[in-house]
Amino acid sequence: MVSLEVVAQTADRKRLEIRASIEAPQRQDDGSWVCQVEVAPLQEQRLAVRGVDSFHAVWLSCALILKLLTHLKSDGGELLNPDGSVFPLEAYLAGLGEQR
Repeated sequence: MVSLEVVAQTADRKRLEIRASIEAPQRQDDGSWVCQVEVAPLQEQRLAVRGVDSFHAVWLSCALILKLLTHLKSDGGELLNPDGSVFPLEAYLAGLGEQR
C-alpha cells in the first residue's frame, strides 16, 4: 500500500486532515486490475479503480487522488504538508497535461 497525507484548509477555514491510500492492484477474473483507493474524509467509502493492467490501475488511482486535491484547491482551499509547509501539488501534476 502507498499513502499520502495532506492537510487542507478549506475556503471557509475548515481544517481537513486527508489520508489517501492505494492498495496494490489485484487481477480480476475478466483480466482487468483493480486498486482499492481511500481518500478520507473526502470520500466516505473506498473506491475500486479499474485499469486494463496493474500499471494502469495504479496510474488511474493516483490521477483520482490528484483530481480530488486539485478540486479542493480550485475551490479556494490551501493544501499543506503535515509539517505546515506548502504541499507541492504542481510538482505532482507536472507533465500530466503535456501532449506528445
